Amino acid sequence: MGSVFLDISMSLDGFIAGRDDDVERLHGWIVDFETGIFKQSEVLKELFERTGAIVAGRRVYEITSGWGGNHPIRGVPMYVLSHDIPENVPQGGTAFTFVSEGAEVAIREAKRAAGDKDVYVLGGAAVAQQCLKASLLDEIHVHIAPVLFTEGIRLFDHIGSECIQLEAIRILESDGITHLSYRIVK
Repeated sequence: MGSVFLDISMSLDGFIAGRDDDVERLHGWIVDFETGIFKQSEVLKELFERTGAIVAGRRVYEITSGWGGNHPIRGVPMYVLSHDIPENVPQGGTAFTFVSEGAEVAIREAKRAAGDKDVYVLGGAAVAQQCLKASLLDEIHVHIAPVLFTEGIRLFDHIGSECIQLEAIRILESDGITHLSYRIVK
């Protein structure tokens, strides 16, 4: 069975979204916002290849309009933490399952669906925090953008009071972004 990893872009001061859900300055390494075309990178290639299932929060699902039914990682099931099922779920290549029983259940179902591949926790902050607090993650991959938002949505708030020990896996600097990968020591 694969691992469970959080993969998320963040400002240097710890925000995964700025004021009014500003994320463009965080995700410029992933997509050209003028054309909507995904950029090629070894980091993205690895992310796409290793992912067997995705766990996301309802807020991210709503902000992205369910990716129009087609998350960029094609053919991979997505488990959305939500208190209810939305009335209109977009149809496409992504199979959405809405989980109201909490992060543990969503991760368990996603692991079963992923088989030998990994479970990608894409967030948002509440899902990442729940997974950290419940010790459900094996790895954290943070892509640090060269910006200080000063306000917005913080990634590492509300994760409990226990120290979480990390072991560096990789540090990679590329055009306009620094990729940090850590294994969670358990």
